[in-house]
Amino acid sequence: MPTYTPKTGDIVRSWHVVDADGLVLGRLASEVAKLLRGKHKPTFVPHQDTGDHVVIVNAEKVVLTGGKAANKAVYDHSGYPGGMRTRSYKDFLVSQPEEALRRTIGGMLPKNRLGRQMLRKLKVYSGPNHPHQAQRPEPLTLEHTRAPGRKLVVESRPSSSEFIPEDTFDELVDEEVSLTDLELSSRLLNSLKSAGIETVDDLLTRTANDVLGIDGVGPKSLEELIEVLAGNNMSLRDSD
Repeated sequence: MPTYTPKTGDIVRSWHVVDADGLVLGRLASEVAKLLRGKHKPTFVPHQDTGDHVVIVNAEKVVLTGGKAANKAVYDHSGYPGGMRTRSYKDFLVSQPEEALRRTIGGMLPKNRLGRQMLRKLKVYSGPNHPHQAQRPEPLTLEHTRAPGRKLVVESRPSSSEFIPEDTFDELVDEEVSLTDLELSSRLLNSLKSAGIETVDDLLTRTANDVLGIDGVGPKSLEELIEVLAGNNMSLRDSD
């Protein structure tokens, strides 16, 4: 049976726009790479570019989980002796968010001319606006790539001048988040659950000493927990 190869007229390229606000870098990159390659289409073949165009906005608001922001490094070399430059991924995302996404996504594409051709269909912008309205890109929601934890935080009730119905305000408050969303190691997760801690809100009421007092939780496990919480902009309660 001959290998199927779509003709040029058989390839239909759509335009998608993705809001990267609160999405995890690696998870977002893998989904976008699939779209650029065309792996979501029945006409996909590995030796041909059948993918769509993807526009990413709010690239500066993409997040990293765990301790990757501080521990994951970016390496650049000028080509001369001693020309190696090392930066943390946190600094890379702050200074060049568009390049950070483009490099991450490009690393998931073929390392040849075909991959470079696919990458040209990617448009990345650090802010919420893009100049591709004429192409009418369709919004693409990738909620499964969102960082675990709170998606919306309401610190106080609105003032009297900003009237919001009571039932509407209650809908703004986050629902309880499960510990499994934090992507902890199975050993640490089981230890926390055995102590009766089932949600992130319950965990954040504990201090570091409280966590160390749980059977099966040692200094290394506590360090892992603190790093994961810090990567999600959370922390344990301070000791009294």
